[in-house]
Amino acid sequence: MKKYGLSLLLLILLIVPGCGFAEKVENSVTFASDTASYMQALTEFGQEMETLATDAATDPQAKEALMERLNALKEQISDYANLQVPDYAADLHQSITGYNDKLQQGLDQAATNLEEGKAAFESTGIPETISQINGLLNEISQLIPQ
Repeated sequence: MKKYGLSLLLLILLIVPGCGFAEKVENSVTFASDTASYMQALTEFGQEMETLATDAATDPQAKEALMERLNALKEQISDYANLQVPDYAADLHQSITGYNDKLQQGLDQAATNLEEGKAAFESTGIPETISQINGLLNEISQLIPQ
């Protein structure tokens, strides 16, 4: 019986540290893929924003849809800030969240512009901020295992 208990204890001691390693690898892959997906969503929004703004200027339904899109993007920004970040990617995540703060301000300004009947993205800095975030895409792609 002691032999069985000792064998079980040894097995647990061998498996538990391995689970920690596997969890770290999974967190790294999850962070990298979540970040890449987030950046893809920003890129798509950046490509569509002029069309969305033009449509919103003349169509009340398009204006409402753009407001919903701005709110959804703000939610994505908030979700990204709460990602579990591996130690080696902390600086990169910090850079992105710094840009996200600027992006959040731009989205708030765009919403205000829409409500006031102004051009949605005038003086918001959103295109530049999205460009800066996407400039980090190369660093992110190096984190994703091929």
